Amino acid sequence: MTKKRKYLSYSLPFILFFMMLIDGHISSRILAVLSVPMDFTSNLLLLFLMFATFQMEKPYLVITSGVIGLLYDSYFYNVVGINFILLPLIVLVMYALFEHVYPNTFTLILSFIVFVTALSLGRVLLLTIFNLTHTTVLDFFARTLAPTLIVNICLIAILVVPLKKMFNVGK
Repeated sequence: MTKKRKYLSYSLPFILFFMMLIDGHISSRILAVLSVPMDFTSNLLLLFLMFATFQMEKPYLVITSGVIGLLYDSYFYNVVGINFILLPLIVLVMYALFEHVYPNTFTLILSFIVFVTALSLGRVLLLTIFNLTHTTVLDFFARTLAPTLIVNICLIAILVVPLKKMFNVGK
């Protein structure tokens, strides 16, 4: 294990926890400024999980994402299970995808868009199954998914190059 990877294995849970908190603040600040009937989620946590797949071992990151998902659920939803299930599943899909796809800037951006869409669809599906939300398909796409994708495409466009360097992706 390299020195950087060892350091990252100790600091990553704290970084992910911090990203979870920043996600909530970004989302609430943008909604407060816009004051329009939208509901979207910043996904810095998911972005850092995606880049961490290039440095961390699969069991470590799956377990860490499950713990962070549990904290996310208890902090934002007060219902345990949604992100506790979805984040480890998406991390497993990330590992499977990046075994077959070379991680250049273009594929990282497209992959992140797919992961954000999968996470948003999974959340609304689980929330609907457990009767925690009542939304129509049109409302979900227009008021949740579209704004979520716009915000997250802007985030990855800004952060893809620094994160590639930070996590040594594509070398």
